[in-house]
Amino acid sequence: MGAFVGSGTFTELETLLGRRLAIRHTFVGWTDDYSSVVQSDLASGYIPLITWEAWTNQVGVPLDEIVSGVHDSMIQARAASAKNAQRKFFLRWGHEMNGNWYPWDGSHNGANAAGVAKYIAAYRHVHDLFVAAGATNVLWVFCPNADSVPGDAWNAWSNYYPGDAYVDWMGIDGYNWGTAQSGSTWQAFATIAGRIYAGVAAKGKPVMIPETASAELGGDKAAWIAALLPALKGSFPQIKAFVWFHMNKETDWRVNSSTSAQQRFITFASDPYLNP
Repeated sequence: MGAFVGSGTFTELETLLGRRLAIRHTFVGWTDDYSSVVQSDLASGYIPLITWEAWTNQVGVPLDEIVSGVHDSMIQARAASAKNAQRKFFLRWGHEMNGNWYPWDGSHNGANAAGVAKYIAAYRHVHDLFVAAGATNVLWVFCPNADSVPGDAWNAWSNYYPGDAYVDWMGIDGYNWGTAQSGSTWQAFATIAGRIYAGVAAKGKPVMIPETASAELGGDKAAWIAALLPALKGSFPQIKAFVWFHMNKETDWRVNSSTSAQQRFITFASDPYLNP
């Protein structure tokens, strides 16, 4: 079990939950040197999960530049640092590529099969530079969104899969927005993850949930949390890592957005299933 903590501190969340978390999730920009984050997390006993986003100040890096080698020296430097870490950590590059909100997704690269192919080429190029540098301790997480937006055939998450040799873990991102945004409805975690779990699990790799959380608006967040454990145990046996998005951002995703949600989440987090 792990978390991204965007409101408060990681230590504060652990104190609230009464347990140490295993995975510490960090988002970094394209040119950010995340080696110190990895080293610090490992030294503190955490498994780092680095989400590496191909943009700087929300300005996207053209995938064509990545594929053609314009950024190779920087990527090679990150690969060398990753190798020097010596121990394993998760690296999630180009997540939610089947959405329409990031500059590396298919929608922003032609909104067709050519955009999908460009994404795969960029993913493979970054991966190959890490392998060439001997950074075999990096665990690559391929992570689509639970919903493909748009839902056109060309944008199906499976079209973006770069190949078994390029993926160590599969990921699924999905949030219960409730009524926090226009047009959204209350949805159980099992409904959200269940949309693509079968196909993701069929790849035969361990599955993680790098990002999930629930809004308070539109339903009972405490009950939503209470349903997580039965769902993980009964319906999603290949999910081996579960990472909460703990931040008051578009809406209040935090585990302690209400007293009832906090109490339910503490019970959930203390279960032996999440403390292997």
